[in-house]
Amino acid sequence: MERRTVGAVEVIALIDTVQSYSASAIYPNAGSSLSRFSGYMDADGAVALNFAAFLLVDGDQRVLVDTGWGPEFQGKLPEELRAAGIDAEEITQVTFTHLHGDHTGWNIDRDSGMPLFPNARYLVPKKDWDHYAAQAPIPDSFTRDIAALPPSQVTLIDGETRLTSSLTTLQTPGHTPGHTSVVISSNGERGFILGDVVLTPIDAEMPSLDCSFDWDHEIARITREAIMARLAADRSLVGASHLPVPGFGHFVSSSGQMRWAPA
Repeated sequence: MERRTVGAVEVIALIDTVQSYSASAIYPNAGSSLSRFSGYMDADGAVALNFAAFLLVDGDQRVLVDTGWGPEFQGKLPEELRAAGIDAEEITQVTFTHLHGDHTGWNIDRDSGMPLFPNARYLVPKKDWDHYAAQAPIPDSFTRDIAALPPSQVTLIDGETRLTSSLTTLQTPGHTPGHTSVVISSNGERGFILGDVVLTPIDAEMPSLDCSFDWDHEIARITREAIMARLAADRSLVGASHLPVPGFGHFVSSSGQMRWAPA
């Protein structure tokens, strides 16, 4: 758990877990070009992926962005929230960057079958809802984490949605059809909760690489390049789901080369 501020908004990184994945599996078409990124890999060629959620505190609003992998992956989100001094009952909104299971895992208490954040409104990207609800079979995580939410607590969102006076969602498709990031604008400062637009420092530096987790490679590439350019230009503090713990940093462009700079 680590804290930063963007203007009057407190941004808290909550680390659910860290797991390593083979770089060649993440970027299956990269071939020998991965050798230049050996500094981001361990001796077995694996990249450590952070699985983070972010809590945004804006006045009396406590907005949780994503809910991690969940108990099946020994996730620590509830412990991270307690370390931040936040009770589950205090969360006013839960919004999702997308509906992959590593971002929805703590929605439902496994013992009671009830929402873990009982007083929250759950804001679900409509394009992702439509996409996964139509699959055959429907993904287990969608059934367990999303369809199980009480309808009275769920709002489907599409396009830009104002969460608070300082927080607005922004569609960033490609990783999934409805992938959605969160823009923070407060007291002249800017921040951005990225989701999975960029997965590792490797695709930050080589955004043309196809990522095996992306729904549409071409849309994902266009989004990745445009969002990194925007965030480098306005120097937003970025909270990224899978970039190295705690997931805070900036995108920096120098001599035409983009890179991730932890902050």
